[in-house]
Amino acid sequence: MLKICNLIAGFESFQPDWIDMKIDFTKEEYRYLLDMVEIAEWVVNSHRTDPSDEIRGYSEVNQKILSYAKDMGFENLITYDKELGGYFATAEYEESEHMSYIEEFEDDVFWVALPHRLAVRDLVEQVGEKVYTEMEFEDRMSKLVELERFYCEELEDNGIDNLRFENLSKSDSPEFH
Repeated sequence: MLKICNLIAGFESFQPDWIDMKIDFTKEEYRYLLDMVEIAEWVVNSHRTDPSDEIRGYSEVNQKILSYAKDMGFENLITYDKELGGYFATAEYEESEHMSYIEEFEDDVFWVALPHRLAVRDLVEQVGEKVYTEMEFEDRMSKLVELERFYCEELEDNGIDNLRFENLSKSDSPEFH
């Protein structure tokens, strides 16, 4: 009898992975959810040229959430395209406030990544790739921070005005008149 009781006690915290969840949203909450899902979709897919299996689950959940837009009164923001077999943002929705958050994020990423990438490039050029990869972490970070600080100051003062690509001939760049 003791063995059976121990076995039953172990099932008290058991939750099968097939349990469905139901969450009720107000219209306002659903709109926030739409925005969050669209922002996430942008982060996951905006840089991709082909769909990939590794993100299929994200895309399926995205489509599931978008499929409720009409029921929640947002058919002006999300539409179903029969030819493509999916739900997509309308032009009206693409101009809404959530896009400003994406633009802010992309702008911030650019200005943070640019000095870092320039610093890594310069340090590798100065010491060589082998020395760079074998450098002690603290030493490498100290040098990168110093270079990043230099580029941050330059970019704060001049933006991208002083950035130029060397070793390009005039014929490599398109001319506009």
